[in-house]
Amino acid sequence: SPLESPTSPTLVAMALRVMLALSGLALPTEAVLLSRRTLLGASSAAAVTLISAPRTAAAASKIAEADARKQIAAGYTALDTLLGEFRVVTEREGGDGVRRILGTVGASSPVYRVEAAFRSLTEAADEPPEYLDGLEELMRNLADADSQAYSANFIAFSSAKGTPEQYFGRSKEAVARAKKEWAALMKMLGMEP
Repeated sequence: SPLESPTSPTLVAMALRVMLALSGLALPTEAVLLSRRTLLGASSAAAVTLISAPRTAAAASKIAEADARKQIAAGYTALDTLLGEFRVVTEREGGDGVRRILGTVGASSPVYRVEAAFRSLTEAADEPPEYLDGLEELMRNLADADSQAYSANFIAFSSAKGTPEQYFGRSKEAVARAKKEWAALMKMLGMEP
């Protein structure tokens, strides 16, 4: 059988089709008879494309350092403002007002997608492992603040116990913890909170 030999032209052509398809290219579906040199060159090109694609995507998605630092500074200011005006925000907009500033309702807040900004600066941190641990803690606190603010929107209609004020209080405490962790991360990056 032509498929039994690991170097058979049919098997090599099938492997090449798979590699090219994964890289976004394709060969015609009819049988292709290619020389070994052509197959080797095409398979090498496909392999290079497959290997370099993740690096290219990662580089394209990386945030410029200046933009990341600007977003982090603006996000810290947004949290500080939220803490100072928490009651006004919740009275005016309820939990969604808090969530808007936390970046989970809409995309206008500098806190929106801030994790990517922080992660893009990992190599600039004094202690990257400590920095990443702090980032995880920051994101947990932001998620907790968001969850509590979201719950405050519905607690009055729920069979669960509590009041919106209690949930807003827990949300504000989580924002305060997040702000403290945010400041520590900024210091690791040589930034002033």
